[in-house]
Amino acid sequence: MTTLNTETYPKLIRDFFLFDNSVSDGSAHRPVTLPFDYDPSGLLAEAEQLPYDDRPVRRCYVWGPTGQDDPGCDLLSSTAREYTAQIDLERYPRIKQFIDSLNNIGPITYLTFKRMEPKGYIMPHVDSECNPYKIYVPLSWPAGSMFKMFGQGNVDFTGLKPNLINTSDHIHAVVNDSKESRIIFSFYADWSSAGWQKYLNR
Repeated sequence: MTTLNTETYPKLIRDFFLFDNSVSDGSAHRPVTLPFDYDPSGLLAEAEQLPYDDRPVRRCYVWGPTGQDDPGCDLLSSTAREYTAQIDLERYPRIKQFIDSLNNIGPITYLTFKRMEPKGYIMPHVDSECNPYKIYVPLSWPAGSMFKMFGQGNVDFTGLKPNLINTSDHIHAVVNDSKESRIIFSFYADWSSAGWQKYLNR
């Protein structure tokens, strides 16, 4: 049971975290280990310098379909076949190396960084127009940060562990009930490609 401040969060957010005491059965989210080494603190240092937009949960669109505006996710309706950097990655060598390592497994189709300020939140929703699965990589996860999936408990980001999450079939919400910024990035991939199939079926 999680009680959130009534003066800070809408009732729907408070009730979502208070009354759903479910636990995960592994079908909606599970921790994963990426098949290469990376330095979360080095990525965080670069992530803090990215050109975020001014939305309530600030975003920086880093990788996606060539020649298109930010689609917001890897859309199910997308016909894209080529994907490129959406910012100058030469300024962010650790982020570039991470993306190169992902693409060495198989094509990634969309990647964005998200910065949630203290007391920030995302209302319960479903990403119904998007590729069902994406991998979340936390770079900072202060105590009080929570990512909850209805009927499937909280996503475990202990130790900054990445998670494979199905956000199109499950209602989910996020809060940062802390005094620090929370920075993560998430990516979609061509999960049908040989490299990603081999990785997921290990």
